[in-house]
Amino acid sequence: MSDSNPFLILAINAGSSSLKLSLYRSTGQGHEPTEICAAEVSGLSSPPASLKYHVQDRSPIKGEKVPADIKDPDGAFKYLLDKLIHDDNLPQIKKKEDVAYACHRIVHGGDFGKVHVIDKTTFDALEELSDLAPLHNATGLAIVKTVHETLPECVNMAYFDSAFHATIPKHIRTYAIDPKIAEKNKLRKYGFHGISYKYITNAVAEYLKKDVDDLNIIALHLGSGASACCIKGGKSLDTTMGLTPVSGLPGGTRSGDVDPR
Repeated sequence: MSDSNPFLILAINAGSSSLKLSLYRSTGQGHEPTEICAAEVSGLSSPPASLKYHVQDRSPIKGEKVPADIKDPDGAFKYLLDKLIHDDNLPQIKKKEDVAYACHRIVHGGDFGKVHVIDKTTFDALEELSDLAPLHNATGLAIVKTVHETLPECVNMAYFDSAFHATIPKHIRTYAIDPKIAEKNKLRKYGFHGISYKYITNAVAEYLKKDVDDLNIIALHLGSGASACCIKGGKSLDTTMGLTPVSGLPGGTRSGDVDPR
């Protein structure tokens, strides 16, 4: 697409109890997209849910209660999309067809090492991985279905939290188990929080005025889910999470490498 044909992108991050959504305007490859709105519904698992909403160049809305019937990410997406379309301060989007791409954060991408268009084959492959990241993958894929049904003209793209760690060497990602069983069942270290680590890598390199390929750091992602990552030459060398997001550092709902018993 050219500069004379701008298009809109929805960036969607579906969690177990929240939905984050950002609207971007892009003019094509090689041009940095511009964020024009960010919205989040949180507290879906502990109502009443609340809204954060910010249109660029206007005062943000924080803590506003959402309708009581909004109880899951699916309902939150439809609620936020309707809010965007009917916001007079957002002339860029006036109908569902204005959205060209929906970019989804998918936590467990298995062997997918890069961005993928979500077609039936990709969707089925990701659905098989849901048991390895039950708090995230199932919700993320449910939103993919919702977007496909609500915005049938929109192209759905998957961005994987595990993709950044595709560079972990084989001798590090391999578990000390029967290699035939491991290969058959795809049992290995995958790593997660990769979208966060990719952002950290680029931001730190820019701050230090270094090429990404020359960056060597230890990065931490600390929140309800926590992990650490060794980044060498701008690429993931090792990380604390493994086959699933459960291993590694303790988190809000995970004991990490500590035996939960």
